[in-house]
Amino acid sequence: MMTIPNTVSEFSKYAAQEFLQTAVFIDDRIYGRKDGSVSESKQTSTPKGRPKALKSTDQKISSEIDGNIEENDQEEYSPRKIVTSFAKKQIICSLYQPNIREPFTEESDIFALCLAADIVIVDWDLGGGPGEKVIELVDGLIQQAVEDVPEQLRLILVYTQELNLFDIADRLYQKISESVGNAISPLDEEGGLAFHTLNSRISILGKTGRKRSAEYKNHEVQEKDLADFAVKEFAKLASGLLQATTLLGLAKIKKNSRKILSKFNSSLDPAFLTHRAMSLPDEDAVNHLVPLLISEIEAVLEDSLPKPLISNALIKDWCKNEWKPGPHIPPLLGKNADQVKIAIDFCLKGKGMGNDHKSVSLITQAIKKGEWVGDRKKIREISSILLTSEDSISNHEFSRLMSSRTFYGKHQKI
Repeated sequence: MMTIPNTVSEFSKYAAQEFLQTAVFIDDRIYGRKDGSVSESKQTSTPKGRPKALKSTDQKISSEIDGNIEENDQEEYSPRKIVTSFAKKQIICSLYQPNIREPFTEESDIFALCLAADIVIVDWDLGGGPGEKVIELVDGLIQQAVEDVPEQLRLILVYTQELNLFDIADRLYQKISESVGNAISPLDEEGGLAFHTLNSRISILGKTGRKRSAEYKNHEVQEKDLADFAVKEFAKLASGLLQATTLLGLAKIKKNSRKILSKFNSSLDPAFLTHRAMSLPDEDAVNHLVPLLISEIEAVLEDSLPKPLISNALIKDWCKNEWKPGPHIPPLLGKNADQVKIAIDFCLKGKGMGNDHKSVSLITQAIKKGEWVGDRKKIREISSILLTSEDSISNHEFSRLMSSRTFYGKHQKI
């Protein structure tokens, strides 16, 4: 069994890798021979029939950077490397080469395949004209995710030989924002090369073997490293302690689905129907099935998830590297207070932190003789320490999560 990581970022990646099951790689150069076998050991030079000049790069950049592919700089084009990289992580990666005239609309086969995948990797030069088909496909997937199936998480990687990755990001963002408006947001920390909705993330990747400027270095990936990059990017869709823990729990349920099904095998049907018949007309035993299923899923989570589920090491890392103290913190704790140390002790000791921070007046006023005081103002102030702002509604949202049932989907009458 793998040791559970002690940092939030690594824990999120671990949960993502456990959860992910399917990926699809889409390119129009996968099957290079008449027998339909997968192309191997091809160089990443511009394919025949496509102009060798850059198709979407600013002239200024193309004049500043030598974008010609030298023979000794070329990388082998190998779909097999992509499939193998995912196979090592126990993720099924399908290869799909669309027909030249194949539409990319919602009714198309390629669209249906992408809907079934956790990760979609698509070549920018797909379909001849650079980016046209890809923009149509990605825009359709994002619209569908925002409007129709907001419950599904999906990562979309656009893979390209182009030098100017910003140009591709701009074209994609402009089209998608026209379709879904403010539902999509660019990510400043990614240099404009990634953007996301609540349930989808799009990232622009450059193929290696091109001489790009240094600003693109973190977004250049070899085929054999695509799976590692994809897991890292997908983890950003469900980062943080609670989301990563939830994703890990869902992964464990997925992996134990056969065992759960075996507990409800068809040999029990006669016994169940007998039980139902003996209960009628006073009650319908069909109503017992959901509690039974819940108990099995609860058993899976209790037996499969790590203990402790969120370790002290993870909490310390969250305080040190993930927590962003709000502007209300210095007035509460004092300008010279060790904010991170106080946050860690608050998380790990609770009201037991009173004797460790006697110089912080808020703590001494909120904790008396090892107990929280009855002063509601002080309790409200100390309970805001971890919030990003004084008026954050985070505590209220968590309280609602703890006390209210979430409604999922729509009931269908049979």
